[in-house]
Amino acid sequence: MSDAANAGAPKTVLLATDLSCRCDRALDRAIRLSERWDARLVVAHVLAPAPERPDPVGRDVPAWYRTPDRVESARWRIGRDLGSELAHAEVRVEEGDPAERLLAIAEQEACDLIVTGVAREAGLGRMLIGTTINQLVRRSSVPVLVVKDRAASPYHHIAVATNFSDASRHALETTAAFFPTADIVLLHGYDLPYGGLHDKTDVSRRMREMEDEQGADFLASVPIDDALRKRIRVLIEQGNPERLIWEYVSNKGADLTVIGSHGRGALFDILIGSMTKRLLESAAGDLLVVIQPPAEE
Repeated sequence: MSDAANAGAPKTVLLATDLSCRCDRALDRAIRLSERWDARLVVAHVLAPAPERPDPVGRDVPAWYRTPDRVESARWRIGRDLGSELAHAEVRVEEGDPAERLLAIAEQEACDLIVTGVAREAGLGRMLIGTTINQLVRRSSVPVLVVKDRAASPYHHIAVATNFSDASRHALETTAAFFPTADIVLLHGYDLPYGGLHDKTDVSRRMREMEDEQGADFLASVPIDDALRKRIRVLIEQGNPERLIWEYVSNKGADLTVIGSHGRGALFDILIGSMTKRLLESAAGDLLVVIQPPAEE
């Protein structure tokens, strides 16, 4: 990408890996993104605290045996996975609580994006995100990209969920800055009031007009260039927003789904966190969670 196209892209990308095969796809995506953006790549792995017990191997071992150093072993595995890319990456291996240490590393390294993989596959297309990823999504001050698909190509078709709030505006701005050449679809689902009315035709028509007008005003308020604005399509449908996102991504094959959030903590868990968790576990494709900085709230 040109310097102009890279202007709003991340300068430092953090790959959070547990060194399992589930993170291979996240590794490939992080490498591709850092290359595309000409960004610094930091690869981090957090070890659980070492158990306080004697070496279980015992005395009957070959003379050449040495108790492996856990940190060096992890570094070796990361180097093996990175291959030739190791020369272009920085490696951090630490001990402690995974979420706590990863968030600290992201801050210390001034990372603009955290990339990670799913925890494990639960069958029938569902992916479990695990405690660490849940904590990263809830507490990170920078976007978190959860990778489920192979990094076969750049993100060309992106679905951005919106409720026309400041948080979703920030999510769209971030998406436009990260992926300025992608085609973007804004997805907005809304509920029809007075659901018990027998004749809902007039109410439905007026609601649709209001939502369409709000969508046009929202898009006009986002500071993006005209070329990208022409590639953004607004899709407004009556119904549950979460189901709309799931159905669109599943049927239209979006490469990436983006969700914006305006906060953390209990309210996040109730309103945004539960939806994000369900989408992470059931929706097809990768998911980018963008949290609006407190200063912008």
